[in-house]
Order: sequence, then C-alpha cells, then structure tokens
Amino acid sequence: MVGDDRRPIVFDIRSEESVDLDVDPQRSLLTPHFLVLCVSALFSALGFSSVIPTVARFVATELNGGDLEIGMALGVFSISAVLARPWIGRLGDRRGRRVLIAGGSLVTAVVLAGHALADTYGLLLLARLVMGAVQGAFFVGTVTLTTDLAPDHRRGEAASYFSVAIYGGMAFGPWLGEWAVGRWGFDGGFLVGAFCMAIAAVIACWLPDFVESTQPNVGPSPDSEQRRVLFYRSAIWPGVIMALGIMIFPALHGFMPKLMDERSLGDAGPIYALYGLLVIAIRLACSRLPDTLGTTKTASLALLGSTAGMLVMGCFVSRSGMFVGAAILAIGGSLLYPALMVAAVEGVPVNERAQAMGTFTMFFELSGGIGGPVLGVVAWMTGTTVAAFFGASVIAASGIPLLLMWKRRNPAIT
Repeated sequence: MVGDDRRPIVFDIRSEESVDLDVDPQRSLLTPHFLVLCVSALFSALGFSSVIPTVARFVATELNGGDLEIGMALGVFSISAVLARPWIGRLGDRRGRRVLIAGGSLVTAVVLAGHALADTYGLLLLARLVMGAVQGAFFVGTVTLTTDLAPDHRRGEAASYFSVAIYGGMAFGPWLGEWAVGRWGFDGGFLVGAFCMAIAAVIACWLPDFVESTQPNVGPSPDSEQRRVLFYRSAIWPGVIMALGIMIFPALHGFMPKLMDERSLGDAGPIYALYGLLVIAIRLACSRLPDTLGTTKTASLALLGSTAGMLVMGCFVSRSGMFVGAAILAIGGSLLYPALMVAAVEGVPVNERAQAMGTFTMFFELSGGIGGPVLGVVAWMTGTTVAAFFGASVIAASGIPLLLMWKRRNPAIT
C-alpha cells in the first residue's frame, strides 16, 4: 500500500481505492481532506462547547445547584473519557481514523439529545458520563489524522490551522448555546448541540481511514505487532502541561456566565465572540510559530497569556474587564495546543499515533474533569464565584516550571 518515495497514499477502506497526495515540502496544507477534517471539527467543537454554559445554567436555575454542583456536572464526563482513551487509540490504529471521527460524532449527537430528558441532577450526571466515553473518539481521530496528513516539518503549522476549527468552535459554541437557550429553552440548547454533532458525523464520512507514508511501521496491518500500552509515554509530559494551561476553560465557559449574572454584567455571548475571533486571527497569523520558535518558547508564551488573562478577569470584575481578560486569554488559547501536539507525536510510528494522541487528548478531559470540580470547590470554600478565576490563573502558571523541568529532562525538545 506504499507508493514511491515521494508520495504517501490515502487508503479508503470503503472503496478499497488509494488516492495519491502530493507531499512536496512546499505544498499547501489546505488539501481537500484537510479542509473536510477542519469543517467536521468545527461543527463538533460547536456542538460540544455549546452545552457547557447550558449545563451550568441548567444546574443553577432548574436543579437549584450551586458552584460545587456546577463544577461536578461540567467535569464528571472526564471519568469515563479517561477510562475509554486507551481503547479508543487502539481502535483508531487498527480500524482507521474515520470510524472514530464519524462514529464518535454520531453517538455523541444521540447522547447530547438525551441531555434534554435529564430532569434530575443524577440523570444529568449519567448523561455527562456517557458523553465522556464517546465524545473523545472524535477528538482522537481528528488530531491523529491531522498529523497523518501533514509533512513532518509542518506539523505545527497543520495543528495551528486545524485548531482554528477546534478552538473557534469552542469559542463560538457557548455563544450559540446561550442564544439557543434564550430562544428555545434548555431542551433547545441541548438539541442544537446534538444537531451540530450530527452535521460533523455526516461531513466526516468523506475522510480517509488511513494516510500512508514511507516511514517505518505504517498502516493498519493486522499481522503487525503494535505496542499495547495504557499511556503512551511520549505524550504524557505534553499532556500534563497542556491540561494545566487549559484549566482556564472551566472558568471561562462554566463560571463566567454565572458571575456575570450575579453582577448584572449582561450577556456573555459577545465576550466569547471576541475571544473566538482573536484565537482565529492569532492562529492564522502565527501558524508557523510552533515550528520556528520551538515548543518550549511557544508554550511558555501561551501559559503566560492564560495566567494573565485569568488574573485580569478576576481582578477587574466588570464588562470591560471581561473583554480585556478574554483578549489576553486568546494568546494562551491560540498557541498552547499546536506547540505541545508536535512534541507529543515526535518520533512516534504512524501505526501508533492514535495511541499517542489518545494519551495526549486524554488530558483535555482530565483538565475539564479536574478543573471544574476543583474550581467549584475553590469558589464554594471562599464564598465567591470570582475565586474560580484566581484558581485557574494559579494552575495555568504552575505549567511554566513543569515545562522547564521537562525541557531539562529532555534536551532534544526545542
């Protein structure tokens, strides 16, 4: 299934036909498969993130829950997500990326629609647990296929472009959820999220299962010996650092709407929109930064942005303060993931990439799962929701010494 030494092959199991892709080092990354991948990722991120403020408001208003209950509802999905990740990665290496992307999105759409039937806190927690087990399949499949499609020396650039869709969706999704709830109520908010996920599943049907290259250990060979590991070692350090840096999202998406309601600061939608626009602009303008500046410097800059943005939002609790804080946060949200994803797959054989990405993306769920309850406890113990922002700032800042420690232990990291 491997072509000549200049061209990888995209192998489509459905048609059993292969499609040549030009892999000239100067070729554009915006190939048809890459564009389809990004569009599917955009709708998936929209659907996933649109229900985050919906869940927070639903718990607070309909179920009479407080900060602790909100944090648990936002983070409980990580339990099943973490447990499912190793098996999701192995499935992606054996059966292909498309089954994870399309299948994961479709099942997640059904589960999101089921959120509308949750009329008690216990049922809502159950729905969140099930969602954690299935939604991660899409994420593992998409980030793995991104590394498959990109030349080795342009993976950072590819991750930047791809993550425009992911983080753009995550930025505008909460606004979409707020709008849907205002128009159709909480059930409508959950169903809009499910609809976005269903669109992502349909679009993903046009993606390839595998992308082959001339590297060793390529492709889905049932006779090959693949390492069966629970956690892929090369992805652990990047994953931990990323988890600390994105601990801002439970505060931004889960606690900011509640804080703005408490202080009568108006709709959070425009703030999410500003954040999303800036993330997209920085990602596009700095797409090659992770490849040229290196992992350590790029990730350090991102962690500083996350730390400072949370501090501003916590210290200046006003509508203008939220806008300024969100603008600073966009630096962290734009640069952290591309830099660390490149390091997570460095030197990993093609037929083990889904396992590596399973470990790396597992830390997204760990961040949300741990971050939501931890920040909820902080807010509950201090008696003020604004404490969640200070807690997120401290956690993001702790990623900087950990990053430097990783660099000292691995001098090869740029």
